[in-house]
Amino acid sequence: MKKLVLRSILIVRPIKYLLLSLILSTVFMLGLSASNTDKQFTFPHWKNLHKLNTETFKSGSHRAWVDIYVNELAKKAYIQKLNLFPVGSIVLKPIYSDQERSETSKLTIMIKMKKGYDPDNADWWYGVYDESGMEVWYQGKIKSCIKCHARAKETDYMFSESVMYTINEWE
Repeated sequence: MKKLVLRSILIVRPIKYLLLSLILSTVFMLGLSASNTDKQFTFPHWKNLHKLNTETFKSGSHRAWVDIYVNELAKKAYIQKLNLFPVGSIVLKPIYSDQERSETSKLTIMIKMKKGYDPDNADWWYGVYDESGMEVWYQGKIKSCIKCHARAKETDYMFSESVMYTINEWE
């Protein structure tokens, strides 16, 4: 009987450690996926979006020259001078080192997500990509983006005034 119990213990012990490691790795994996709620977006056709400005303009916060590209939802929000952008609005800024747009150093992107994504910051998702729009450098709830855009809470975290003069010709 002692041999049988000893054999059982010797068989169960490795199974116990295997099960424990599986349980711990599952918990770890679930924890990772629960904290990583940001989707991986790509923007290979960003140049097909609507370009709001005719000339590049200086962005003090980006310390560079920028253009502003938007999807149809964001375009309507800009034209109608809405204080809240609709879910699905995309605002994309290519960042240039000079006014002539000789080189795109990166793309900065904002997407208005569904209610609850980041309620403390108007549910905006932020991204920083390479010039192709395919390689993400940073994404999600980027603290530096949020900190800067928080100064524009009354216009849904958008710095719109300098662009509005250009858009007035569409009305």
